[in-house]
Amino acid sequence: MDELVSSRLDSSTHGSEDGDAASNSTVVVTGRKSAVKQSVSASAVAAVGLVIMIAGVVINCGVLAVLVCARRQFGSSVHTLITNQCAMDLFTAVSLTCTMVLMLSHGYRYDGRSPILDGAVCMLFEAVTLTGLGVTAGILGLIVITVERYFKIVHAIAHRKHYRNWMTKVGVALPWFGGICLILFPAMGTTRIVNGQCLKLAVWPHEAMGFVSVSASFHSARS
Repeated sequence: MDELVSSRLDSSTHGSEDGDAASNSTVVVTGRKSAVKQSVSASAVAAVGLVIMIAGVVINCGVLAVLVCARRQFGSSVHTLITNQCAMDLFTAVSLTCTMVLMLSHGYRYDGRSPILDGAVCMLFEAVTLTGLGVTAGILGLIVITVERYFKIVHAIAHRKHYRNWMTKVGVALPWFGGICLILFPAMGTTRIVNGQCLKLAVWPHEAMGFVSVSASFHSARS
């Protein structure tokens, strides 16, 4: 009787162990499948984005070429500002295209052999600093064009009397300068490579500064 009970216990124990092993193998296989699906989906999204960005580069190049060729005929201040806006859009598309090409071809691996190159790739491309600079400059450029058109239409007499050519130059330089100050300089000081990972805008002297940066990025993204 005791031998019968012990044999049943042994059989049930082996059965539970086999069930646990089967469930563990199922979890491992499922995890591998999900990881493969995630990598394939990320690659597919990046490939589609790359195609869209290449189309954006080609279109912006064509528009910019037309604007430059028409500058002699339509050499007004707003024409110069629109040409600058197109140049900022082209810069954004080119920088994002380079980011996607690096992500698809090489990926982001930091082995520490060349710290300067790793830091540049992390800050400029994986942290999409150049793209953020172009987007911020584009927003500021639209604000400049809006303000210039407002005073040109609503306050036409004052615009005719007081508007000077140097104001157009300031309107061209201001968006680029704003993008550099708001995006590039903070990224240079707060983006670091830690344990092989690129931490974008993560290293701040004070937590309040990081909170202000995140809030500003959130509001700019919403706008």
